Amino acid sequence: MSESGSAAKDTTLHLALLGGLDRRGPWEVRRRTVAISPVGGIDLDLTEATLPEGGATIVKVSFVGGAKLRVPAGVNVVVEGFNVIGRRTRDTGPSMPGAPTVRLLAYGIFGGVRVERAR
Repeated sequence: MSESGSAAKDTTLHLALLGGLDRRGPWEVRRRTVAISPVGGIDLDLTEATLPEGGATIVKVSFVGGAKLRVPAGVNVVVEGFNVIGRRTRDTGPSMPGAPTVRLLAYGIFGGVRVERAR
């Protein structure tokens, strides 16, 4: 398979003029999820999701709209990116060697970033 075909198979792209991305329940997370919307954030619950081996990268780009990520215990989380106005989670929990890692890259003007860890 070509490089571009492989990359497309490993990526979920969500484009919306208005409205964000909301996923919960059992679902399969691809290696890379990209959500782009001028107005709209993301609300992703990974507690029942199947993560790819090694983890996943989630990219959120919007002018207005935050990011809420709920992860199961035993998953590492790294938050990067910027937001001009909005609260950003600083403590993503302890790092666990060998555990899958979810990287959240959140870029926006208005909207915070919140990470919750399931118990």
